[in-house]
Amino acid sequence: MDFFNKLGKKTNEVYQGAKEKTAKISEEIKIRTKISDLKDKVNDELLSIGQIVYEKMKSGEDASKEEIVPKCDEVSILKDEILKLETNILALKNMKKCAKCGLELNINAEFCSKCGTAQPKVEEVKTEITQEPEKEVEEVEVTEVVNEEEVTELENEADEEEGNKEN
Repeated sequence: MDFFNKLGKKTNEVYQGAKEKTAKISEEIKIRTKISDLKDKVNDELLSIGQIVYEKMKSGEDASKEEIVPKCDEVSILKDEILKLETNILALKNMKKCAKCGLELNINAEFCSKCGTAQPKVEEVKTEITQEPEKEVEEVEVTEVVNEEEVTELENEADEEEGNKEN
């Protein structure tokens, strides 16, 4: 029996490790999607700025700061958000970037393996892995029960499935 207990414990550990890695990969994909969307918005804003400047120059006018500055501010905000999301990805992978050359390093690295620059110590980096909320089950109104045994059997199956999802 001890063998089976150890086997069950080891299987559970492997499952938990795989579950954690899958959650990290899923979170990284979500973050990368957000980054891609933000980069598209940055490009749209830069294109808009260029369009404004072009139209003004074409008509012989100077582009006014009132038109361009808000768009430049929006680009800065979007780029800051992208930087935060990229830092979150590094934290998920227990990595950091070299302060000088930008090489990805282990979070505990004291020196860069590429340029040799001493790296600042990273305080504890916390990442939050968000899980998708479980879908709510629609309630169905029962209008007629033909066989009470079938209903009881279906309820038991539903309870078993719910118990399996929780594990």
